[in-house]
Amino acid sequence: MDRRNITRLVPSIAIFISGYTPLFLIMLIKDVQGIVWFTYPLVKPLMGMGTISIPYWLSFANPLTVTFLFVISVLSLFMLRYVLGNISRNPFAIEIVTARSRSSEVVNYTIPYMISFVAFDLSKLQDLASLILFLSILCLLSIRSQSIFINPILAALGYGLYDCKYKENDIEKECVMLSRTDLANGSSREYTKINNYMGMIANDGV
Repeated sequence: MDRRNITRLVPSIAIFISGYTPLFLIMLIKDVQGIVWFTYPLVKPLMGMGTISIPYWLSFANPLTVTFLFVISVLSLFMLRYVLGNISRNPFAIEIVTARSRSSEVVNYTIPYMISFVAFDLSKLQDLASLILFLSILCLLSIRSQSIFINPILAALGYGLYDCKYKENDIEKECVMLSRTDLANGSSREYTKINNYMGMIANDGV
């Protein structure tokens, strides 16, 4: 039976980027220069004060870069939600033979997060180019190694990864499964094939 490879290049890149939105948030916080205040003059002094100041925005050292990081993070999260919401359509019945959790591999994401705590300057073109190159290589490796779903955002949403042996139409197969619920040996489930090496347990939408 012909099944489409649902996770294509653009969604795969978006899913990868979504895993690094916390890193981008850390960079945004480190780029904050100060707080922008709105000052409202009072008609009559109140408790010795002639004006009231209210914080309403943040000032950044590199507003264009920060805006780009924020926009791409939001778009990647929306793309992640779209992919997860549409990936589990037309599921196939399977029986789980064995399942072993791979969720601990999300710790691998902590290494790139170290970037945000070293002398990284968003105003320097060399630093930005180095970051883009570094994340591009990681993205390529994640897609080629079928590990784009090892993602802290997915972990925060309750998803886990499992190395599974399962039976489909009495044929035993192996696949890496994405699921929001624990996979018990011998349980009957429904899944959608993402590609030849990965699947997602159905009815586990965001």
